[in-house]
Amino acid sequence: MASDYGLNFGFRRSDESVRLSEGRFKTPATGANLLLGTAVEIDPANPGYLKAAPAGVGIRPGTCGLLVQEEAWNRSIYEAQQVDSFLLGIAKKNTLSVVTTGAGTKVWLKNTGAQNRADGRTIAAVTMFDPTSVAVGRGLAWDGTKFVDVASPLDATSFGEVTFFDAAAGVVELVLGK
Repeated sequence: MASDYGLNFGFRRSDESVRLSEGRFKTPATGANLLLGTAVEIDPANPGYLKAAPAGVGIRPGTCGLLVQEEAWNRSIYEAQQVDSFLLGIAKKNTLSVVTTGAGTKVWLKNTGAQNRADGRTIAAVTMFDPTSVAVGRGLAWDGTKFVDVASPLDATSFGEVTFFDAAAGVVELVLGK
């Protein structure tokens, strides 16, 4: 399931006539790393920047949606020379990104466990969504750190409708509602 967006997020359907990738906003220069595919919104306190969306917000075209950073390939000479799928899923700080929305855009999210790599690196576990009560036909909302189940995809806080869920693999597919 690896993609250009790492091991935890990617697109299943990204029709440019439907998908809206708003603006060229920067990720925060400080603080915790943001993961691609998490919910972000424009930061009114820091013009030109995004911030992690707070719990309970719904998707808002152009201002609150999924974080996508499409220039992971554009690396500085001061960064690690080798890039793997684990690093691709972490948004670079203080770097241009977009807020992605668009009814009908289909994405996948995957939870991954912690791993110890042969070269000595420890890769932390990533939880993109809480699988509790997730089922096809239900919605997913943002709780401030991950996506969680809501009964209806039409709920004001829902980002969209679940179209596929594999609990054993830790994968969910979501069609965005706005």
